[in-house]
Amino acid sequence: MVKRAVLVGCTYNETRFSLYGCINDVSNMNTLIVQRLGFLQENVKVLTDPLLPEATIPTGENIRDALSEMVKSAGAGDVLLFYFSGHGTAIPVYVPGQPYREEKAIVSCDLDLITRRELRELIDQLPAGATLTIVADSSYSGGLATKVKKQIESNMLIPFPTSYAKLIRKSIDFNIIRQIRSVASYPTNDQATGSSFISSPDDGILLSGCDANETSFDVVLGGGGGRPYGAFTNALLKVLTRNRGESLENSRLVYGARKKLMEDGIGVDQNPCLYCSHDNVNKHFLGGFVEIDQNE
Repeated sequence: MVKRAVLVGCTYNETRFSLYGCINDVSNMNTLIVQRLGFLQENVKVLTDPLLPEATIPTGENIRDALSEMVKSAGAGDVLLFYFSGHGTAIPVYVPGQPYREEKAIVSCDLDLITRRELRELIDQLPAGATLTIVADSSYSGGLATKVKKQIESNMLIPFPTSYAKLIRKSIDFNIIRQIRSVASYPTNDQATGSSFISSPDDGILLSGCDANETSFDVVLGGGGGRPYGAFTNALLKVLTRNRGESLENSRLVYGARKKLMEDGIGVDQNPCLYCSHDNVNKHFLGGFVEIDQNE
């Protein structure tokens, strides 16, 4: 069994869409999965802007290539991770005679859109027994799992005390993206609703930073109080490191992240959710922690 990962952090550097915590998110996630979850650095592909050492620019093409390579390299029983910290968007879908719908997507640094349909197509290529976990710290990320069983529902969280931090919404309006680049290839008709994110019970697991119609936040602390971060990613990492050495089930991790957001006062309209089959609800996140050399 091999553990493989693609980690993506998009800051949209020097644009009006700039985020500030995504590089830190990727760096911290990389450290955790290598030091605690048994991933070898050689099996971790990092895409960031600006570049971290050994990283690749996270254009839409480069993200797709990295995901395709990871899936093609996978064998039976492998544990795969796609982590994304950046903007999300909602593509309008018009179907004659049906209510208005939206196709949710993540946004690369060049404003290319990767939709749930593309992620589902990747999952369909997984060999038997391999598992792909997607951790999406972006707005509308729950919509990447449309029609898939939501194992942990959203709820009301307490307001954020904005006096000591700045919150930046991790979303870009689709109409703005359409004005900047050609989006003729993106579905705006019934093609967008023709398939669900997970096609068979054990293929994929989604930990979303928020529900399908909610916002995830980038947090910039005031007064030089620390490095910026994605609220959801920070909560996940705090829960995992707080339980150092103890493997956490997917459900416990998401519930723990929610509790951490509430402790921090971050809620507004951000409710992390878990989407997966019943069999994967209580599976250990990314296969669980590995034994650590006490002399390290």
